Amino acid sequence: MTAAAAALLATWRDELNARFARAAGDVAPGAVLAYMARTVVPILDAWHGEPPAPVLLALFDLGLTGLRAGLLVEADPSRFEQVLRARMPALGPHVAREPGVVLRALGNGYLNLVRARGPEVAAAWLEALAAGAARCADRAALLDLGVVLGWRAGLAEARDAALERVGGLEPTLVAALFGAAALDPDPARRFCQPGAAGRLGPLALIATVGGFVGFGGPFRRPPRPRVVADRLVCTDGDATLEVCADVFGARLCPAGWAHVEAQTSTDVGGAAVDAAGAVRALGVKVTLAEARGAGAAAACAGVVAVTLVDSHQVLVLGRREIGA
Repeated sequence: MTAAAAALLATWRDELNARFARAAGDVAPGAVLAYMARTVVPILDAWHGEPPAPVLLALFDLGLTGLRAGLLVEADPSRFEQVLRARMPALGPHVAREPGVVLRALGNGYLNLVRARGPEVAAAWLEALAAGAARCADRAALLDLGVVLGWRAGLAEARDAALERVGGLEPTLVAALFGAAALDPDPARRFCQPGAAGRLGPLALIATVGGFVGFGGPFRRPPRPRVVADRLVCTDGDATLEVCADVFGARLCPAGWAHVEAQTSTDVGGAAVDAAGAVRALGVKVTLAEARGAGAAAACAGVVAVTLVDSHQVLVLGRREIGA
């Protein structure tokens, strides 16, 4: 441990103990000490210049919260800790300016991605965020980058927010992330790669989502798709979820806001399907073997959802660029 880090810890020892007493809950003291030794002290030791006290306090608070939330583990460094420690030189200027806000945002974003996409995707997100941090002028730009990267990592529900925020990022950074200087917000082209300008092809099966609740899925009975408030949802009468899908991923997201209306809605966005698997939607028609035995279809903003009479899954259809 460097002399500067040791002096900082000695100066703030009483405050750290007070914070532990107030907020630790059932977190064991040994777990916090292990986190401090393996993560906080190396970060302070490697800090460019004298490590600031607010950074120490924010890292300590992150440890208390992270140990309770599963972001950190007691015995060994979590993947989050490993990346945070390795990439702190890049993230440091933003952390130094607003330690609590930035570290909480990093932890929350990482946890959301772990739950949705797994730890490897979450670690790649944090790596990419650190790589782009130097091109973010302030905390707002860094958080915007986090949303954009989360979308790119498969959080399809972040599409609208990401398209709004990407305009605040440096054009060179956008081009590096997506291979295109500008992103087309046209929902009809949501399954095309950024920068693609070719004609749209036929409807195609993009993904299959959902499943039976007994096997970890969300539905107790075969769901039916509907359009509610210009958004595509599926409901089985007990659970209602929104179909979020584009070129970066397809997911079902809780949509309690639409549950009541979804039970009585007849809006299917002009889509139709028959038992032979012939789907008509978005102004085109296709027959898919996977859609045989279909019971219902609905379409909205470039996405088609097809459900089968004997399945708890949802077929997600869309149009890619010809040749893609």
